[in-house]
Amino acid sequence: MRQETLASQEGSKKFARKSKREVFLDRMELVLPWGELLALVEPHHPQAGSGQRPVSLSILLRTYFVQQWFNLSDPGVEEALYESPVLRSFVGVDLDVAPAPDEMAIRQFRQLLEEHDLGGEILAKVNCCLDERGIHITIGTNGDTTINDALSLTKYTVGERDSQMHQAGAKAPTLGTGALSVAVISPDMRRRNAVIRALGECQTGQIQEFVTYPPDLNDVQRMLGQDFDVVLVDLDSNSKYALNLVETISIQGLAIPMVYSEQADPDLLLRSMRAGAREFLTLPLDTGVMAEALVRASAIRKTVQPPKKEDGGLLVFLSAKGGSGVTTLACNYAVSLAEESGQKTLLIDLNLPLGDAAINLGIQARYSTIDALQNSSRLDTSFLSTMLVSHSSGLFVLAAPSELAATAQFSEGAVNQLLEVARQEFDYVVVDAGSRLDLQQTHLFDESTTMYLVTQIGVPELRNANRLISRLSTTSGPKLSIVINRYDPRNREISDENVTKALTRSAEWKIPNNYAAVRRMQNTAISLMDDDSEISRAIRQMTRGVCGQPAIPEKEKKKGFSFFR
Repeated sequence: MRQETLASQEGSKKFARKSKREVFLDRMELVLPWGELLALVEPHHPQAGSGQRPVSLSILLRTYFVQQWFNLSDPGVEEALYESPVLRSFVGVDLDVAPAPDEMAIRQFRQLLEEHDLGGEILAKVNCCLDERGIHITIGTNGDTTINDALSLTKYTVGERDSQMHQAGAKAPTLGTGALSVAVISPDMRRRNAVIRALGECQTGQIQEFVTYPPDLNDVQRMLGQDFDVVLVDLDSNSKYALNLVETISIQGLAIPMVYSEQADPDLLLRSMRAGAREFLTLPLDTGVMAEALVRASAIRKTVQPPKKEDGGLLVFLSAKGGSGVTTLACNYAVSLAEESGQKTLLIDLNLPLGDAAINLGIQARYSTIDALQNSSRLDTSFLSTMLVSHSSGLFVLAAPSELAATAQFSEGAVNQLLEVARQEFDYVVVDAGSRLDLQQTHLFDESTTMYLVTQIGVPELRNANRLISRLSTTSGPKLSIVINRYDPRNREISDENVTKALTRSAEWKIPNNYAAVRRMQNTAISLMDDDSEISRAIRQMTRGVCGQPAIPEKEKKKGFSFFR
């Protein structure tokens, strides 16, 4: 783990903020399988001889990653460790205890990895880990002695250097393009570098490179988001897939698509224009041609700005009393909503510290709600995506921790940040809030929220529900919907009339009682929505109403029973 030094605590100053570099390193600290990487190298790492002060294997390995990420030479990374408290903190160097590894130690460790062909194995483990979490990063394109903070969403390759790009020298006029943000997508390094070099000579905006096509066209929006004005796509690596990619970018309005090729092929040009490409550029690129293309793109951008995505809907499940089955309802509701809407849906388990959403859905999560809340100051949609687990229904889940965790240290601001980021990325955000009445000052209870208050027919439950309804039924409160769980019309101890009187209003939803089905779901992790039952139909009616689908015709049932009023 990283050591805390006085230098590394600079962020505690009143007006300090984390740099992009520090945010990136914090993310890598959380995501990479450091234990597995150390175990891979340790058998080949020699013991220090007599008279030598050993350098920790962990320090050398982290120094190696810093060298690759920030495109540093052996002496450059040694110098950077002495200059940067952020890098020292990540690597684990405490100058009060020992010096940073010197140039010789760094070079010998790098040669050790090359000698035993460990670089490829390290690369495979890291890229596998990153792919599982949808993370892509890039190597800096600046000189060896400059640390590039503009780390982008590009898959990284150990040892890859792009020092030939962005050399010092006069730049061509920008021709009034402004600062366009440009993505370059190409599996071919030579062509990719040629395009990046031409871009760097005629415009001053952000340039990010992607060294592979997206593996699935459904991932394009997540990969690019709304972060780019222009996307340049290489046609020559796979023209058919590249044209499909261009069409997807154009249809979804993600950016202005352009293409480039080494072939001045009229048929390819025509197919590109039909796919939606605005420009067809032929390599080798003339700087003037590139500049003129960017001018036209800038003009288009000013007239056709992509609409900002509206925040996703927030749907919160709150229990009137523990044991009301709120987690079971929240989980199956979220599964149904993902299936019925066909849109991106996230379930957040805020039923801390003992949330059971992961168990109910049969998933194992490496990261949890706790991790997101602890890192709220640097949480964005990309970082959040690394913590999520995908369910077979298409639902994404941010699970509660598998071990008991304290929650007192999490501020309302941390919860709000999590909800805001989640709603930026997802069309629907479902929250299992358990009985967390301590979160009443958060966005969970905003007027834009739809809140399902879950209760049962019992005196304690109805009493608590009555209190909550009185508190939540305000003009600035959430849209409240009452759900009676485990409803049995044959139970005459408390009549429906008395239930309505106790709640001061009719319940919008009644979920049938079926203990055997719920217990089977909990034991097998098979969603209730996989079966056509009274429970699944009732839950599906709830979700279809939310996503604008028509109600399912009810099957003939016993007199007096209804899923909803």
